[in-house]
Amino acid sequence: MKKLLLFLFFIGSIYHAQATISQIRWGSSGDPLTGLTITWSNNGTGDSIKWGYTTSFEKGKFKSTSRTGYTSGTLFFKYVFPTVTPSTTIYYELYDSHAHTWGTQQTFATSPQVNVTSNFTFCALGDCRDYPSTLTTVSNLASARKPALVLFNGDLTVAGTSASEYNTFFTAASSFLANNVVYHVEGNHDAASPSMFSNLWDLPMTGSTNLYYSFRYGNCIFISLNSNDTSNATQFSWLKTTLANAAADPTIMWKIVSCHHAFFNTGTHTGDMDDTRTTWWKAFDTYGVDLVLTGHDHNYQRSYPINLSASPVGTPVAQYGSATGQGRLQIISGGAGAGLYSETTGSADSWAIAKFDETYNYVYFDVQGCKITITDYDQTNAVVETLTLDKTASPSCTATGISTVSEKANALTILPNPMEGAFTLRYTSDQTGEAVIKIYDVNGKEVTSQKVTKSSNLLEFQYDLSGHAKGIYAVSVIMGDHKETTNMILK
Repeated sequence: MKKLLLFLFFIGSIYHAQATISQIRWGSSGDPLTGLTITWSNNGTGDSIKWGYTTSFEKGKFKSTSRTGYTSGTLFFKYVFPTVTPSTTIYYELYDSHAHTWGTQQTFATSPQVNVTSNFTFCALGDCRDYPSTLTTVSNLASARKPALVLFNGDLTVAGTSASEYNTFFTAASSFLANNVVYHVEGNHDAASPSMFSNLWDLPMTGSTNLYYSFRYGNCIFISLNSNDTSNATQFSWLKTTLANAAADPTIMWKIVSCHHAFFNTGTHTGDMDDTRTTWWKAFDTYGVDLVLTGHDHNYQRSYPINLSASPVGTPVAQYGSATGQGRLQIISGGAGAGLYSETTGSADSWAIAKFDETYNYVYFDVQGCKITITDYDQTNAVVETLTLDKTASPSCTATGISTVSEKANALTILPNPMEGAFTLRYTSDQTGEAVIKIYDVNGKEVTSQKVTKSSNLLEFQYDLSGHAKGIYAVSVIMGDHKETTNMILK
């Protein structure tokens, strides 16, 4: 009997030692808070997750869903979170159905809740295919800045069908992927197998594809394009419709496009996107795109303001911006580990490029209402350059009240607004103590009343109106003889 127990203990130890969960990464089918998804790889058959905002994993245990991985016997498992609490820590453990054991406790920091007046940060980088150690260095430097989201602009491997190269990528970027919500676009090397690339990531969908998509966060719309498929009429039609809708929305201050190939370039890949200047770039000019973020050339490049509708090829315009006559800012950030490319002397695009730096790099964006401060960092974390896009004097900034702002006393905001059921109430004042939150329908009838304790300057309260009629509701916060009220829309 003793030998049998020792044998069973030995077998159990082997299973535990061979825990096979790997390649943990975070994505989203929407913005960084709604649609948040964790995905991992394993050769088990039915993994699970338990999670919460404390180490007791109070949200519970949940079965994951699975899909086929890219290596034999390996599955990708995923779990889609409900809309998560912003600016907090998720504690979680993953159950390894191959080793029949729960893994160690891990954490993930959620992105901040933002509206049209909120500040947030994001990063952009791409092209990491040659030197894994450089990818580790650059991606960890970007991650250390704790961006709300990251745009990764393609070319993860040299051979986009190679399982071993993808294994190398996941190992080199393991810490980065496990700690950031990353939105990917397909590079030309990734396009060797679009289905393999598409299967790797959980991203927003456009119809049946995730190779081009958009999402809204704060006062920005992010539009990711598949620049390997520029002749796709469906994608182009979708792009124009998405840009037109964004241009008509007064709460969208910044229109940001990401794709792999650069439209203007003085490096090795000069001319690769010339045939899109009368299609894609014309749409960027027509609808006032602010930022175009790309990779493909392995270096850092910043363009002059470019508006081909206002000035012909060969001449930049005077100012960056989205107003009539102002120009797009294109940034190439292709230095996440691929072998560097030098500048081409006498390039046809020399007129368009204001800054060229042959270095490994990532770019950090600080969105501050009507300003975006942009800083490019090299692989030592030294600043290559900094510039600011500033719309504070524009009529659109003044008309919408979007500016560089902070929380004001007696400020009551509803996020998101309009909303589809769940929302977060934020109320700032100097008072502390008991508060009453009341919600009224359009006829003034009280829908709900909730007593809460306000223990600091900021009161944050989450509620779900799902099941109630669509329409306009009034929300009041009452403290003593002070009452603050605002409207919200349930759509």
